[in-house]
Amino acid sequence: MRIFRLMSQIHLWLGIAIGIQVMLWLISGLVMVLWPIETVRGEHLRHAEAEIAIDWAGDALPLATILASQDTAVMSARTGRLAGRPVWRLETADGPQMVDARTGEDLTPVDEDLAREIALERYAGRGALTEQVRIETPPREAGLAVPAWRFEFGPEDPATLYINSQTGELRAVRTTLWRVYDVFWGLHIMDWSTRENFNSWWIKATSALAILFGLAGVVLTVYRIRWMLRPKRRPA
Repeated sequence: MRIFRLMSQIHLWLGIAIGIQVMLWLISGLVMVLWPIETVRGEHLRHAEAEIAIDWAGDALPLATILASQDTAVMSARTGRLAGRPVWRLETADGPQMVDARTGEDLTPVDEDLAREIALERYAGRGALTEQVRIETPPREAGLAVPAWRFEFGPEDPATLYINSQTGELRAVRTTLWRVYDVFWGLHIMDWSTRENFNSWWIKATSALAILFGLAGVVLTVYRIRWMLRPKRRPA
């Protein structure tokens, strides 16, 4: 009986101490499996980049010409497409640089017209563009540490698109569902600010206590089953 009383006390106090977090784990876990992760990320609201056949030998400027026009050292160069046009994507000592492969025009940083063209091309929903703004310090949900263009679409299929102002990359598509999911993800990993650290001492300690809580519950259950199955004495 001493073990039973001890486990009862452990189970009770641990339930009080971590019960709320255990419930948050269960609720957030349920939320995270209700929708496919592709839907949460807004994959259905983004078009893939258009595949356009380009005659690089005939239509594009030679790479040597592009490199000669740069004022800084170029570490690497690769071909790409941006809003339907061929571009050279360069990695320079000053950061990424995009150059129109046909005209040699520098496209970095991405200007307002080009950014809008990219957003309208990549957005796959039924909504209309309602807002466009350049953000020097993007919010955490953009996943960018450099200035970005933010585009708002709605009211049908509302979504926020973030475009990297240096590379023209569509970095993220954010919806209300993503933001709700993000809150519950933070609750699940016990990182309420960055939503990235799932290896903190908070979650380690709480997980250890939750295991002890569960083991105490198992012991109590075994004792209760044994008590229920014990032969009952008949009254004299």
